[in-house]
Amino acid sequence: MISYAATSTANSVEAAVKELKRKMPDAAIPSADTVFNYIYENKIEDILAFFRTINSEFLALTGIPDEPVDVAVDFHDKGYYGDKNDQGVRGIKPKNGTSWGYSYLTIDMLSEQKLTLDIMNITGLNKDYAILIEGIVKRVRAIGLKIGTMFLDREFFNRPTIRTLFDREVEFIMAAKNNRRIKRMLEEHKRKNGVTPVIFKYQFKDTSSPEFYLVAIPNQDYDPEDAKNKNEFRLFATSINFGSVDEFVKRLPKEYKRRWNIETGYRVKNEFKIRTCSKEGVARVLFFAIQCIMHNFLNVQKSILSITAYELKSLIAQDIQKFFVEGKSLNSLPLRVFYTKIATYNEHRVTELCSKLAAS
Repeated sequence: MISYAATSTANSVEAAVKELKRKMPDAAIPSADTVFNYIYENKIEDILAFFRTINSEFLALTGIPDEPVDVAVDFHDKGYYGDKNDQGVRGIKPKNGTSWGYSYLTIDMLSEQKLTLDIMNITGLNKDYAILIEGIVKRVRAIGLKIGTMFLDREFFNRPTIRTLFDREVEFIMAAKNNRRIKRMLEEHKRKNGVTPVIFKYQFKDTSSPEFYLVAIPNQDYDPEDAKNKNEFRLFATSINFGSVDEFVKRLPKEYKRRWNIETGYRVKNEFKIRTCSKEGVARVLFFAIQCIMHNFLNVQKSILSITAYELKSLIAQDIQKFFVEGKSLNSLPLRVFYTKIATYNEHRVTELCSKLAAS
């Protein structure tokens, strides 16, 4: 029922039940209350452990790269319209009429194989960046992946995050926040050199802060009346020494743009979104985990064949309907067997094509 809600036009458990009962009045369709009662018997920790187990299966199929993999870390905020004092609800960036909701930390691969590697549920009123970053790095390394460069947005521009990245020897590139101290440094630079690129060695005032590079690049879209472009400089923080100022300016923004690959991932995940009014955190975590699982499942399949989210959803929805009517699925071939067969076929096809091109 949950899978049908994630893949059909009935994008909630209640709507999925009604639609299936309408289409198949004689089938044994459980009620929405029954489905949620089963969900509530679970624990959030078990759901996240299940997600990580599924991911291990996906990585076993595609193969864990030997070389370091670049990753992006970000928060996902899901708006909530009930009582802000409900368990697990926290303040989020205002969106769609609410500034309260649930928040999740995710880490995504930025390689050719785009997978969400891990999810952390944020339930406290305060984000402990050091614990979050350390936990997510530890779990990614535990599955055998080597982290290359980590890309982060400006929310992570703080001492606990950067201290933890240095301690865990993770190279990073992140957007940086402006503050009074940085503004003074930029004003002094402008007086001497005008609005030109500059690199500072920088550290937070706390004595435990490591030193890193703060890169200021003139904002070509600068407009003091535009909230998005009101700063004369675009600021980045990085642990990587790119060499000269010219090399920093040339490579750093281009590298950081790779982080926007995860925006496509957000849109794909939303294709599998399940709406709910449930106040129970376990249900909301489960539904978000399913979005990420379906996103990963789609990308694993896209590595061997051409398929869209819409096509995948349609096939799964059809299969679920057939199961309720006939007690069997349209597609009974296990994913591992299917993946191996198609991957082998593609390999032979490429080899044959290369042979023909060489002979012509």
